[in-house]
This record gives sequence, C-alpha cells and structure tokens, in this order.
Amino acid sequence: MNVPESIMMFCRIRASKKIKHMSKVSLFFYAAIFAVLFSNAQTKEHVISHNEEIIVTDPSKGANSYKRTTTFPSSDKDIRQIKLLLTFECPDKDKMRCADWDYVDHINVIPKNDTTTYEIARMLTPYGGRFQKDWIFKWEVDVTDFSEILRDEVVVDYIHTGYEDNKTRGWKVTVDFEITYGTPVAKPLAIHKIYDGNYSYGDKNDPIENHLKPISLKANAATAFSKVKVHQTGHGMDKNGCGEFCDKWRDILFNGEVVNHKDIWMKCGDNPLYPQAGTWIFDRANWCPGYLLQPDEVLIAAKNGEEYTVDINMQSYETEKPSAKELLVAYVIEYGEIASANDVTLLDIIKPSAKLNYSRINPTGGLPVIKVKNNGSKPLTKMTIKYYLEGQKAKKYKWTGNIAFGQEAQITLPEEVYAAEDDLKFTVELERPNGKRDGFEADNTLSSTYQKPDILPQDIVLRFKTNKKPRQNTYRVEDSFGNVVFKKDSTDLMPDHLHMDTLKLKDGSYSFIVDDTGNNGLEFWFNAKEGAGNVKILDTLGQAIKQFKSDFGKNITYNFVVRNGEEYSLDPNPSVSMFGARTDGPVIVDYFANKAQEVKIYITEQENPKNIVQAHMYQNFKEGILEYDLSYLPKMRYTIMVVVNGETIFKNRIRLKE
Repeated sequence: MNVPESIMMFCRIRASKKIKHMSKVSLFFYAAIFAVLFSNAQTKEHVISHNEEIIVTDPSKGANSYKRTTTFPSSDKDIRQIKLLLTFECPDKDKMRCADWDYVDHINVIPKNDTTTYEIARMLTPYGGRFQKDWIFKWEVDVTDFSEILRDEVVVDYIHTGYEDNKTRGWKVTVDFEITYGTPVAKPLAIHKIYDGNYSYGDKNDPIENHLKPISLKANAATAFSKVKVHQTGHGMDKNGCGEFCDKWRDILFNGEVVNHKDIWMKCGDNPLYPQAGTWIFDRANWCPGYLLQPDEVLIAAKNGEEYTVDINMQSYETEKPSAKELLVAYVIEYGEIASANDVTLLDIIKPSAKLNYSRINPTGGLPVIKVKNNGSKPLTKMTIKYYLEGQKAKKYKWTGNIAFGQEAQITLPEEVYAAEDDLKFTVELERPNGKRDGFEADNTLSSTYQKPDILPQDIVLRFKTNKKPRQNTYRVEDSFGNVVFKKDSTDLMPDHLHMDTLKLKDGSYSFIVDDTGNNGLEFWFNAKEGAGNVKILDTLGQAIKQFKSDFGKNITYNFVVRNGEEYSLDPNPSVSMFGARTDGPVIVDYFANKAQEVKIYITEQENPKNIVQAHMYQNFKEGILEYDLSYLPKMRYTIMVVVNGETIFKNRIRLKE
C-alpha cells in the first residue's frame, strides 16, 4: 500500500539540532492518527540521546563516560524495528581536530529500576589524522533485540576509551535511535546477559575457558525460539600478534553441541571509510578501524520452559608473556511465536545508493542490489520484486530461492537502472512472499537516492602507473552483467612503469575494477619499500576524466556509462599523492591537473601549523613529480599542504623518523 506523500510529511520526525542532549521527539499523537488511517503503514520516530556532542578521552582513566537520560516509547507501544544510527564528524571547536587513534567505544544502556548495564553497540573509531574539518561518516546497526529494555526512561552511556590528548583531538558524535512502530516479528520475552568481560587469552595460568563456562538457563513457558547475540573483538599484542592481529576461531554450543563455528577475523582492505591515517588496511580480530560492530546472531531451539545450556569456546591458545584480550559480551534473547508465516522485509538498497557505507560501489547505472530478510516462519522461496526510478516505468522480477527464517540475502535485480537526471528517487517494493499476502507489508518498500554515474566517451585511455610490486595488481573493464571487455593481468605489468591502454567501448554501463592482492593499494605509508603508483582514466587528448586515490586498499570499483552523443566532463580537481609519510628525509609529491594553475606547497609542524618549515610556489604548474628533503629538520611530525589558487586541496601527515 503506497502512502501519499502528504501523509508521510505529516508524520515525519524532525529532530531539531538546536536542542542539545535532546532525548525524544514525540509523535505518539500523529502515530495514532496514522494507524487509524493506514493500518499497514510504517510510523517512525527518532530518539536522540547524544546530539552532536564533542567526545574526548580521559587520559587519567583510559575511558570517558557520557551518560544521558533518554526517554524511549512506553512498553504498550508495539515496536517493529530499532536501528542505531551513529554519526561521526570532526569537532567544530577551535584548535581541535579529528582524533588520531582506533579506540574501542561502547554504547551502553541502563534501564530505569535496573542495575544491569547492557552493551547494545560497539564502535571502533577510525584513524582521523588526515580528515578535514568538513569530514563526516555514518554507520548503522540493528538493535531491535534490545527493544524490551529501550522503553520509558533509560540512561544511554557513550563510553569513549583511549589516552590521546583531549584538548586538541576529539569527535563530534550523534547517537540516533530510529524506531519503527508496528507488529514485532515475534514478541521478545526475556533477555539474559550470559558473558561480559575483557578476558585474557593465551594465559596458561588463567585460561579463557575458566571464564567462558557453560551457562544454564530455563526458557519462559511461552518461548518459541531464542537467539544468542555476541559482541566480540580481539585486542592486545603478544609475540604472535594476538589478540588484535591473529586469526582464531570461536564455537557457540547449545546443550553441548556446536551450533555455530566462526573465525574471529575481518578483512579491512575494502573498508568503505578510506583512506585513513594509520594502519587501516590491516586485517583484525573481528573489527576494522572506523567500524560499527555488526553482532553475531545464532538462533537456538530453547523453548517452552525447557532447561538448556549455552557455552562459548575459543580456540585453544597459550603463549609466554600473554597480553591478548577478547572483549566479549553475549546475550540470550527469548521470543514468543513468530507472528506471520509469510513475511519478507526489505532491509536496504545497496545499489544504487548514496549511503556512505556503500560508496565504494556507487554511483551506478548497472544492476540494482538489495538486501532482504525472511521474517516469516515458512522458508521464503518466491516473491515479486518491483523496482523503478521516479518518472520511469516499473520493472518486475519474479524471484525464486530459499531463505530460512531470520536469514538475510542479497539479491541482484536483472535489469539496469539509468537516467540522465541527477539525484532521482529509486524505489523497490517486495510483493507476495511465497505467493501469499505479506504479514506486515509496511516494511516491503524502500527508496534510495540514485546518483547519475559519470559519462565517459567511447574512446578512453587507462593510465596505470605501477609501483614496485605490480604482481599484486590486475585491472579490467566489465559490463553490468560481468562480461569482461578488457583485462590486464598481473603478468602483463612491469614495476615502476606507466601502462597506457586505449579502449573503444560500445554504449552501455560498465565498471572499471582494480584489484590488489596485497590489500595495500598502489601506495601505503607502512609499506614504503613497495613504492607508489597511481591510476587515472583519460580522454584521447590526455585530459583526466577520473583520478583515483592510490591508497585504496583492496580494490577500486568505478561505475560509468557510455552514451554516444552525451557530453563527458573532465575532472575539475587536481590529483595529488604524497609518498614518504614515514621517512628519514625524502618526500615526493606527484601532481596532475588538466589546467595550469598557481600551486603552493607548505610543510609545517603538525602541532604548530603556523611554524612553516618549507614553502614552495609554482606558477602555471600542471603536472610533475616534486621532491623535497626534510632530513635536516628535528625528528617529529609535520603536515604537508597543497594549496591551489588559495584553496587547500591536499593535506597529510609526515613522520620524520630517525
């Protein structure tokens, strides 16, 4: 059922940013009217516990607590879903910049008249040393499992850990709970916190299993199924890299039998937040810098008043001088009967999308990708998917497959989406799960922002400058359906060499894809011995249409469209890369622009930017490699800035080492 825009506007929440520490925007009156008029429509409310707050460390304690008493919906309101939306920005205070280090932050809640503290989310902060003042990033995580304790008056405690300077570094943080009203998938009956600790790992005198002992529970008489929910990240650094940089596994047992086996490990080279200032590409123990933890969830058959045990076991591990820690919180949540037999939810639109978390694969004029979840008790085996750009005729896709209850799946839709206009609304609707009426139709429709992909001419030049490790790289162009129209293999690439490939493409939607098996891009400060490269797409006149960051980690995916007769645009911004972020003296700047301009380069002390140690000016400068020597300077951190026509277009840190 489509809801008129006027009604949606009537019920839309507007959280005023003028009110600091705002705890609630009440729409209960509007929600009641909406429920009467449109029983299947979604009504949303935003509860903001922390509104653009400046978050800093407390070096004396290693943790800083920001407690805010917040009012959530009353317990008589049916809640369908709660998403926690977390926004980080650079502080807007004088002499304060984005924080430097990848610290662990906790978002805890303490319900009224309850002494239990529940960690509902965990944030791993990014390396923010190279972010500019206008930087912003947003993450989200589903916290619906905590809906029964996010009621009435609750203390929301944002805890920022770490020891860095709190006068010049910090974050501006917003914690926003997006609450969707409606019939729950199943009524939550109980929540049990079964583990909560920062457990030593690898200590033979205090094995972790001394703390992760089986937990005995008795299910509620009305419980139909239960869920184990785990927040776990590895930290510390022993001689084997454990716990942060070692790959270990974990088992979850129900009544003594393994029901889930997982490697506590995460690949970081494709992090959507890139590049960062530190070792952001290094794989870690279930987390990456700049990441809102997505918890592990495992369904178990604890039901109907039965007694049962839940146990978590870590891979056996011992080492001398142990320092590894497993930061682990786990819950068992009990639920009543599943409300509907046939109930599919459209969780998200991945492509096309303007969300920052999907920025590596957008914009696109290719095939849409969506994420769905089966919330019905019966396996989801078929449905109809309708999708369209505003102003265009809807397309329909008869999907078939098999998705069990509680499971999610990504679905690629079969027809491309493209429009010549910018920033259109793209809509997806799910219909008739298993050929039946959906038990809750209100979460079957979502819209995203389609952004027009770049238009490229039919004749393009791929300009690929390798570093010293070209065997890590391949690049290709493929169409929307995965057909490769051009490929350069690693065996075709030479070290420190400029490769120029001219392509003639037919009309259509394409992706230019660069892969790096070293997960460290064409340049990474920590791997200085591998040198630096860069990649650009040019027209046949040698002008840059698209220029890419060399510090890209695992891959580049650039979607574009070729349309004969449509004009293409040149990249208006110069490309700047700097090599030697950690150096004993030499620093190289690679500059490329489509037109000659006045370029100034300043090198300053990082902590005292007014102290300029080098200044260079270049008139009518368009392209070139510039070399500087800092070896005579005191060993400290510096900042390099590139200013074009009075505007700072590049800024990075330099660590001058012994």
